[in-house]
Amino acid sequence: MDCDRFLLDIQDFIDKSTQNDDRKRDILTCSNTFTCDDGYKSEKEILAKIKAGSFKNTKEQGDLLEDLLKSLFNRMSLISSLSVTNRDTALGQIDINLMIVDETIYEIWGLIGDCPSCLIGECKNYQTDKVARPEIEKTCWRACKGRALSFFIGSSFKETAIEEIGDFNVQKESIFHRSEGVYIVPITLGMLDIVISYKLNFCYFVRWAIQASKKMAIANYL
Repeated sequence: MDCDRFLLDIQDFIDKSTQNDDRKRDILTCSNTFTCDDGYKSEKEILAKIKAGSFKNTKEQGDLLEDLLKSLFNRMSLISSLSVTNRDTALGQIDINLMIVDETIYEIWGLIGDCPSCLIGECKNYQTDKVARPEIEKTCWRACKGRALSFFIGSSFKETAIEEIGDFNVQKESIFHRSEGVYIVPITLGMLDIVISYKLNFCYFVRWAIQASKKMAIANYL
C-alpha cells in the first residue's frame, strides 16, 4: 500500500466530511459521536505489541487484533458494545459482533436506505501469510445468511481474495434477495496504523472504507 497516497486521500475525505457536518449542527455526525481525547493511547499500546510480535501463542496473536478493533469501535457513542466471542453463533464462528444503539449510525456511515440487519467482522492477524480467497468465501456466506455488513481486517490480502470481495460487493443483488447494506469491507492493519498514528477520526475512516468498498475502489489501497 502507498501509505502517503492513502493518508492524503483519507484526510481529504475527512476534511470535506467535517466541513459538511459542521453545517448540520445538531444532527448526529461522525464529529459528535466519536471521541478520542487521549490520542488513541490504548490503541497505540495494542498496535505496538502487534507490530513487535509481542504475543505468546496464536490465540494471543489473534486476540490483540480483536482487542484493537473493540477499542476503536467502542469510541463511537452509537456503538453500545462489541462482543468478541470466538464461539459458534447463528452465523458460525465469528470474531466481532457490533451492537448498535440506534440505526442512525447507518446514516452517518452513508448507508441511507441501504441498512444491513447486523454488523459482524473477522480478524486475521497473520505475520507472514495473506488473507486468501477461501476465508473471504466463508465471510460472504455469513454476510448473506445474516444480511450483515462485514468488516474483514487483515495484514494484507491476496489478489484472489480482493477479486472475491469485489465480485461479491458488485454482484450481490444477483446472488441473493434483500441484499441491502450487505457488503464485505476489507481493512488492513496498515490502514489502522495510519488512522491511529495521525489521530484521524475512526468513524470517518469506517464511513470512507464502506463507501470505497461498494464498487471496490478500496482495492487501490490493499
